[in-house]
Amino acid sequence: MKSIIAKLGEALAADGFVQCEALDRNGEAQPGKRYPRWRHAWFAADIEGLPGVRQAIMASLKLDRDSCVSVFGWAYVMSGVVGQVRAELPIDALESAADGSVPAPVDSVTFGIFRYPQNVSRAKSWVATEADIDNSVVEFMDYVRGDVRDWFGQMSTITDLLARAREPRLSALDRSNPNPERLRAVVILALLAGRVQDVVSLMDWYRDRDQFHDWDSAERVAAFDAAIGVRFPEYAAARLA
Repeated sequence: MKSIIAKLGEALAADGFVQCEALDRNGEAQPGKRYPRWRHAWFAADIEGLPGVRQAIMASLKLDRDSCVSVFGWAYVMSGVVGQVRAELPIDALESAADGSVPAPVDSVTFGIFRYPQNVSRAKSWVATEADIDNSVVEFMDYVRGDVRDWFGQMSTITDLLARAREPRLSALDRSNPNPERLRAVVILALLAGRVQDVVSLMDWYRDRDQFHDWDSAERVAAFDAAIGVRFPEYAAARLA
């Protein structure tokens, strides 16, 4: 697995991604095992114009029973500052699935959703011998330089994020409601960027909805609205204006 990760690192470095520590709570390898059956390799790049926000690629490698290694990709937009602000808010102001991660995900998607939305596992490549590594890396980078690059491009500015906050996630089973984790992240980023009136408009629209994602509720939305008013007094003032 390490040789696969090394080759992926070389290819991703050419596109500006640098290998980094795990950006979630799962870690970089199966814990407690000298020869782990899975490894997660993370690579990140800053987004120009969005301080504190990074694009991230995670390669998930897993050894199967036939000693083949599957390689599967995820793309993320992550923010340390969002995680820090979320940590200051009451738990009932967050979505029910909140886990306190820092950095916090703004959005995420599996590579498979772009081409195989009905069966995302088809996006896996397989490495049985050293000779397969180069082909696996080529397949992985084809996603990175195509579908994933386009997806990142839709979230490169605060204006982009404000628009996407009103939509379901690309990979969501719930196609009717905005993702509450992403919406809260966008609200925080927009307030930090001084886009107060845009946040007022977004939250007015969200508060007035008659249904929410399973992770959210009218009570949680009201608690979040009140909490960000305390954390960002300029928002509270704008709501009263």
